[in-house]
Amino acid sequence: MKKSLWKSMYFDETLDCWIVNWGDQKGYKLRCGEWFELNLGYGKVLSCRLELGRDWYIITGSHEVRFYLKQNETYEVDL
Repeated sequence: MKKSLWKSMYFDETLDCWIVNWGDQKGYKLRCGEWFELNLGYGKVLSCRLELGRDWYIITGSHEVRFYLKQNETYEVDL
């Protein structure tokens, strides 16, 4: 059975940053400018960059389209 490459990414309010779970490890803190793959489901993946303005958002595509992340959501990502 193939191991999933997707990891959970969630917002940590106390640290004010997004964290990616790495199994037994405490997690990886994402920083502005980091690239990752976002699982949209049904085989769709979005390559994006994390940024911070008034709130956290991602930038994707050649036209640099921006989408805000919901801090109460957990996302599936691959770094």
